[in-house]
Amino acid sequence: MSFYEVGIVGAGVHGASAAYHLARRGVPTVVFERGERAGGPTGQASGVVRSYYTNRFLVGVARDSTAILADFDARVGGRSGYVRTGGLYLHGAGDVADVHATAAGLAAAGIGHTVLSPDDLAARFTYLNLDGTAVGVWEDQAGYADPHGTALGYATRAVEHGAVVLEHTPVREITEGAHAVRVVTGDGTRHEVGRLLVAAGPWTGPLLAQVGVTLPLTAERHVVAGLVHAPADVPRAVPYVLIDIQHGYYSRPAGAERFLLGPLAPTAATDPDDYATGITADEVDWLAARAAHRAPIRGHATAARSWASLYDVSPDWQPVTGQVGPRVYVDAGTSGHGFKLAPVWGDHVARLLIGDPDPGLAQFSPARFAAGSVLTGGYGAARILG
Repeated sequence: MSFYEVGIVGAGVHGASAAYHLARRGVPTVVFERGERAGGPTGQASGVVRSYYTNRFLVGVARDSTAILADFDARVGGRSGYVRTGGLYLHGAGDVADVHATAAGLAAAGIGHTVLSPDDLAARFTYLNLDGTAVGVWEDQAGYADPHGTALGYATRAVEHGAVVLEHTPVREITEGAHAVRVVTGDGTRHEVGRLLVAAGPWTGPLLAQVGVTLPLTAERHVVAGLVHAPADVPRAVPYVLIDIQHGYYSRPAGAERFLLGPLAPTAATDPDDYATGITADEVDWLAARAAHRAPIRGHATAARSWASLYDVSPDWQPVTGQVGPRVYVDAGTSGHGFKLAPVWGDHVARLLIGDPDPGLAQFSPARFAAGSVLTGGYGAARILG
């Protein structure tokens, strides 16, 4: 039977980042992954990078994570695929006061941005249909990156620092004891860890139930539609992240010709082991119509590779991170916006596991739901914005 100081269930970007930050501190760490590294929702994320959050703590985490993604090879090792495009956020009249509060948070964190009036928007973005837009925000450092490559970078560096990553090793049984947590994997092998972090995305809830912990986490199916411009339209393509709160979708470039679209609203709960991984023509058409209404040039684009993935969602659409048992911890519920936080969030989780947590992390405790202390975030139905 093996023993490690810390065990982690899940080698997505959050589990891999936490493993790296533990291993670089010399903490003996093992990661149990049911498939391949970054083979779950991390590998299917759209990879938008932004610091445009309503929560001030998340603003700081996203800012610092963006800086790491932008210099990933030097600071961690590997390729994050970060591309800085800038980001434009468009809001209707009902969001004006909240937008100015968010902008104040960006300013306090030193994040380059510009609040744009309707006249400013019309002068700067002449190719957009801005009907009904009351305010916009431009964020300088927004862009996109490669979640799969980022997670692989963290996992690889974790191993180089001494961590063990066991791929194709599903966790079958978890038992919390007085002195250790016993983890039995699919082949019957028993492992003991001093502390266990469950960072298994949509599969977190059932794993924690084995140690008597119930959290209000659900899995939701969310689609990513890929479209491609005709070569003649590429010079007029939208070359930046666009989050259109008015019309309920986001977009980001995927090279010069292609772009990705996804919805901002919640969807119905689904079974993470039995959901439609493809995307329907109606789903593509819904997103494409809204994108073309905002940027008419997109009306000429044709469908390209598209897919559906999973979000593990908390009731307030904010991360669920903290201790849930004497020796058991959780990092889940990132609700579709966890990738951009992961570089620094993994460090916060590592500090939590070694007994040196940042006080700001406490607001994301799993205990907040029972206490009725849910967090606010996002704009109306677009709670994914955090």
